[in-house]
Amino acid sequence: MRKTFRYKNLSFAVADETDVNFTVEFMSDGNTGQTLINIPGPNDPEIQDAGSTLIGKGIQLRGDTTICFSDIANLNPNEDEIRIQYKINGQLLKEHINMKTDEKTPIIILFINFPKP
Repeated sequence: MRKTFRYKNLSFAVADETDVNFTVEFMSDGNTGQTLINIPGPNDPEIQDAGSTLIGKGIQLRGDTTICFSDIANLNPNEDEIRIQYKINGQLLKEHINMKTDEKTPIIILFINFPKP
């Protein structure tokens, strides 16, 4: 059974009219994956492997928790760990690290709130 890593109670203060960009950055070699971002309303964005996407304006993200699901694999035999940084508007929100001996194909779930500054 695959191991799931959950990070709850994450928050990022943002003004109402500020664009919110979500970034997945692979820090270890050999990572592949898909990240789905469940935002309030329709049109949930996704990121294939690493990259960035606009998830909305601050006011659109208030009220409900934004949930990000990452399905990650690292099949590089020369890499010992899986390290991923999740960023919002260029600022580090959460860094996930696990040793491959613990899990080679983790599922990572982030629960994020966007309060006013």
